[in-house]
Amino acid sequence: MITKPVFLCGYTSSGKTTVGKELAKQLGVSFFDTDELLARQAGQTPQQIFVEKGEAYFRDLEHEIALQTADYPPCVISTGGGMLTSERNGTLLSQAGTIVYLNRPFEACYRSLMQNPDRPLIKNNTKEELRERYEKRAVSYRTYADFTVKNDRTPQLTAQRIMEFLKTEQTTKQT
Repeated sequence: MITKPVFLCGYTSSGKTTVGKELAKQLGVSFFDTDELLARQAGQTPQQIFVEKGEAYFRDLEHEIALQTADYPPCVISTGGGMLTSERNGTLLSQAGTIVYLNRPFEACYRSLMQNPDRPLIKNNTKEELRERYEKRAVSYRTYADFTVKNDRTPQLTAQRIMEFLKTEQTTKQT
């Protein structure tokens, strides 16, 4: 059904990995997570890289992952929450595949984030700072996304919504 990668973007804890795995299953394709790919190649988690080497270094590694995944065959790829804040990544991925903005309300993302309060994002930021980052990133997600899907249902139903958009997109491009 798809002829190129589908990139899921959205804020941290928006459900990109959970919905992405379900979407890949429904499409019968592989699933990849850019944070996992980055961690495997760097030998450190994104959080460790941020703390030890800084954000600029992390964003350069993240761009390398974007370059690699842009050449992937049809599959579903969950991007890190900040990947599309970089114009070079947004432009690259929008040319390489279909970008879906998985929009989950901030309060739901925040509740999920609070399940793991040791994350640097939680330890180093107030709720208002996280909300500001959420709203700022939403602008980037909307800029590059081919369409937005609200993630307010089960992963199965959200994946089905994405499938409907993908079918519409494919039909539109064929005519």
